[in-house]
Order: sequence, then structure tokens, then C-alpha cells
Amino acid sequence: MHARLRWLELMVMSMLGLAGLTGCAMPVAATHETPAAMSYLALGDSYTIGESVAAEARWPNQLASALRAAHIPVADQRIIATTGWTTEELDTAIDAAQPLGRHDFVSLLIGVNDQY
Repeated sequence: MHARLRWLELMVMSMLGLAGLTGCAMPVAATHETPAAMSYLALGDSYTIGESVAAEARWPNQLASALRAAHIPVADQRIIATTGWTTEELDTAIDAAQPLGRHDFVSLLIGVNDQY
């Protein structure tokens, strides 16, 4: 299990490095203020929400935990995902959920159900 978590951490840090997000753990100002937590929106289907897994095993929750462990502040993530959704159903759900505002980063894991 620890090897899988280490692999996940390395994968996340690689992805963040490619996306240029590793610099988002802004240096603390001379006043020692805590940097603002990044907002995270996770969109998808069962790849995102996790089919029959505990909440902490869901991919967005693992990602947020890995970022926090790397001292990158992340607010509680917002997840819009349901097992079996197609991209069209996700699009409808996004409209209904109205995830308004700014999100520092978004993950999108969907598409496998569009082939059926």
C-alpha cells in the first residue's frame, strides 16, 4: 500500500510540475501569513467518484491529500461525478450544480461511458 501511495505522490508531483503548479505553494510573506488554499473542482464519472470505494480512496481525495502532504494548501475539493455518466450527462450536471467562481485547478476524468 505504501508503494502505491508513493507512486501516486510521484505521479501527482510530476503532473503538477508539467502544469506549472508546483510554484503554487506560494512563499509565506514576511508577516508569516498562511498562503491561501487552492480551490479544486473534480469532474467525471466512476474514475473520479470511485465505484464502491471509501471516500478517502476516491482519486480527487487522494490527490488533495498528496498535495497537502507536500505542503501545498488545498481547500476541500468539490466533486461533480457519478458512476455511469457520459460526457453529455456530466455537462448537464455541471449546469445544474453551477460550480461558479474561480477554481485554481480542475481534473476531468470521463469518457469511457460514451462508447456504449
